Amino acid sequence: MFKKLVKSLIIMGLALILVLPNISLANEQEKYPSAEEIFTQEEVERLEKKVERKDLEFDKDGKSFVNLESFGTYPRRKGVILVTKDKFKGIIPTGHAAIVYSHGTVVESLSGGVTTGANDWYQTRKTCYGATVKGTSITQDEKAADWCYGKIGKPYNWNYLNPYTREKFYCSQLVYAAFLDNYGINLDTSDFGAAVHPMELVNSTNTSKIYEK
Repeated sequence: MFKKLVKSLIIMGLALILVLPNISLANEQEKYPSAEEIFTQEEVERLEKKVERKDLEFDKDGKSFVNLESFGTYPRRKGVILVTKDKFKGIIPTGHAAIVYSHGTVVESLSGGVTTGANDWYQTRKTCYGATVKGTSITQDEKAADWCYGKIGKPYNWNYLNPYTREKFYCSQLVYAAFLDNYGINLDTSDFGAAVHPMELVNSTNTSKIYEK
């Protein structure tokens, strides 16, 4: 009987360990306006059309090329920004952003916080854009990626209207902050006020669109 009681208590304890983080995330998320309220569908669709019309350009490394068949070479260079307009459940539902860290790795912020992911968006995303920041060198782009990598473990920022904090990050805020804090380059277009939508990183006058899927 005693062994059964101990076993039951252990199972209950493990269940709480698994459930409590999800409850905490839900409570944190409910404090702030939802992504749908801030990034309204109408405004997002308008922004997407702007990005689609933006011309493709050569990457600053001189290796990427543009032609009518390929629409650019998928970016592997460290410091290139990746953006998709695919929906992501639980976070910004109208897009996602990351920065290339290595040939096979990106740094991104998901609902669990800043982490690394696979640099395979050309095959795992229905849509994908690559963008490079104007006014920075390749070395500076690499340092921006290193800055983002240094934020791994920071929690997700559910307050999209506060991109100024550096204690937590949402996906596009992380990339925006890397170039703002290190080089004073602002990638926010103010389409959504203070909030920074992933597609703004591509539509910004401070970036060049170098890849499109």
